[in-house]
Amino acid sequence: MESGLYEWGNRENMTLVCLHGMGSTGLSFGELAHYLADYHVVSFDLARNGSDKSLSEEEAYKKPSCMAEEVEKVVKVLDKSKICLVGHSWGAHLALYFAKAYPEQVQGVILLDGGYIQQPGSDSLEEELIRMEDFHNSIRFPSWEAFIESEKREMPRWSTEIEAATKAQVTEINGEIRLALPVSDAKAILKGIYAEPTKDVLEKIICPVLLLRSTLPEEMEGLRQQQANDFLENTPNAQVRLIPNTTHDIYRDSPGEVSRNIREWIQETAY
Repeated sequence: MESGLYEWGNRENMTLVCLHGMGSTGLSFGELAHYLADYHVVSFDLARNGSDKSLSEEEAYKKPSCMAEEVEKVVKVLDKSKICLVGHSWGAHLALYFAKAYPEQVQGVILLDGGYIQQPGSDSLEEELIRMEDFHNSIRFPSWEAFIESEKREMPRWSTEIEAATKAQVTEINGEIRLALPVSDAKAILKGIYAEPTKDVLEKIICPVLLLRSTLPEEMEGLRQQQANDFLENTPNAQVRLIPNTTHDIYRDSPGEVSRNIREWIQETAY
């Protein structure tokens, strides 16, 4: 794994290792890190995001269990006896697989709207792969200015950290601003999510787990509630908290509320 490594805060304090979602980068946690300045916050780029290095072993790359091994290589460099994992979306999926594989290294796991919803079964993997490729091909902007303006319209708020993270998700290809994550990598990640669902490891997670889940869009609330209940039933030491008025980008929508819940939970679990 070739990855950019980002650090904030004081290395002498508890280390929170943040794992980003598919198509994002480690920079996406920049703003949240400022709200958690009393911790040592670390993130890094999980995927290649435009590197011309060929994907030599798709089967190994796509599986969360194998990605957990890659994450461990980065964690080892930090030289910390124990860490707390913070994962968003796909990163939450990986955090659970890491906690299962390396329980002695993990004090706790914080899931940011990820890791708890299993595939509902209405769409096949093949259909999801087609939809993903269509979406990937649809993201085209004639200039950086057009891309940024489009992003600003979609976001409820904006900051320098959000702008830096947003720019890191795209790259210029043949005069157009396109997604930086190659579609082949995105497909490999999706295959891995289907091949190794989190339900296979939930009961094996021995550390405390906090799930912070979103509430928007409202039409998904029934599914979220059902899946959250299943998550609580199958995860030995888990807690679920709702963050009001947030979408799947929960820590961008409400970094203050997310950080407050993280800090509160850490204090409650007596780390």
